[in-house]
Amino acid sequence: MKSASITGASQVAFILGHPVSHSLSPAMHNAAFEKLGLPWFYTPLDISLNEVGPVVKMMRSFNVRGANVTVPYKEAVVKYLDSVDPQAQWLGSVNTIYRRGDKLCGTSTDGEGFLRSLGSWRKKLKGSRGLLIGAGGASRAVAGAMAKEGVKGFYIANRSGAKASSLVRTLRKKYHRLDVQAVSIKNAEPLIPYVDWIVQGTSLGLHGEKSPLPLQKARKGTLVVDLIYHRETDFLKQAKRLGLPRMGGLGMLLHQGALSFEYWTGKKAPLAVMARALKTGLKARDH
Repeated sequence: MKSASITGASQVAFILGHPVSHSLSPAMHNAAFEKLGLPWFYTPLDISLNEVGPVVKMMRSFNVRGANVTVPYKEAVVKYLDSVDPQAQWLGSVNTIYRRGDKLCGTSTDGEGFLRSLGSWRKKLKGSRGLLIGAGGASRAVAGAMAKEGVKGFYIANRSGAKASSLVRTLRKKYHRLDVQAVSIKNAEPLIPYVDWIVQGTSLGLHGEKSPLPLQKARKGTLVVDLIYHRETDFLKQAKRLGLPRMGGLGMLLHQGALSFEYWTGKKAPLAVMARALKTGLKARDH
């Protein structure tokens, strides 16, 4: 377990995951704490799966105000919390831990953060059809948000068919009219001309890997989103070459982070300051 030094006077928040060294969340949150004059400190904790329980236990006795949870522990952390908000409980995915008295509570700000990141595109979702690539924690949150926002239906393509099928069953139980189906990555390609949006929610592209799907058959105007924010992925480069509207995951990172900040502090997040910190962090990484 690796952590930065923490001053005794500070209130602390963490990001828990593996790996977390690439995360821009510390820069974003520490800039926000500084802007509001809060004596808080946000630091990454790179932990293994068997450390998830002990770290959550440690949070109870330490001056910890909360944490973000990232890949691959968004599902694993649920059982160690005192309570989990209904939407996060239903999806089995938590990305934010916050305190209420002596209780540790869990929620997911990923879904609403994703919807806010879409800007004017959010209004076009109602009645739309889409393709979601991935069925992990972030993809689960996006799936729940899309269903809640009133999309007509979507396909879930994932390397593990069992995981995609499990998510489909979860969605169908709550949204009886939602037309949602699990497909293999291979069988997703012929569906591309028939969807209004495609969201890439896997880690493919994080280290420069090739796009999971070719986009040549996408209709003009199909929105292409990659939840990876660290680089312009091969998936997004394809969309760019084809002239498709596209966005990376930086907006989702910003808005989910702002919502987490508000759970911890009870104060309105300084969005512009957080956005600047993210952009500065990305530029510094590129040089």
